[in-house]
Amino acid sequence: MSLLAGAVLVLSLASPAAVAAGQGAATVSYRFAVVNMSDILKRSPQSAAESRLLTEKYSSQEKTLAEEQERLKQEKDELQAMAETLPERERVQRESELRIRERTYSRKFEDLRENLRLDKDTALERLQRQVAEAIDAVRVREGIDIVFKETDFIVASERVNMTEKVLDYLREQFESAPDANDVVITAPQN
Repeated sequence: MSLLAGAVLVLSLASPAAVAAGQGAATVSYRFAVVNMSDILKRSPQSAAESRLLTEKYSSQEKTLAEEQERLKQEKDELQAMAETLPERERVQRESELRIRERTYSRKFEDLRENLRLDKDTALERLQRQVAEAIDAVRVREGIDIVFKETDFIVASERVNMTEKVLDYLREQFESAPDANDVVITAPQN
């Protein structure tokens, strides 16, 4: 292979647009954009709605468990204060009952934490899917070829940052949804 043919091959692999331009064809331009995913995930109305739903779902259970924990603490303190005056048999029985109730409380607490974690994971997956669909919809609308997230580039000008456009799109979708909990984003097809 000649040196010229090798150079053309390298150029064609590196940039088809550059080779086309060298042959007199029209230059192809690409549009790039960046988004700050963590910012979008924090600031979108869908995120606030998911957070609100989780709070509503679990706040009464958390309150009940906090009250139960306080009662157990008070009973434990009372038992410790009376331990020396109680007959041995009654003290042992009360301590045993208290330990059983503490274990029951611990199981309830762990169940709540696990359920909350699962619901948070599900909500995050749903939110990430909505954000990805919104990014694609804005990408198509703006005629952008490639979108990078904040971890995929070192520095970018504000001119190519489309985070606010995506947030605006998510707000529009959220506000136009009949039920904010049922927001479905439909990305336009290329």
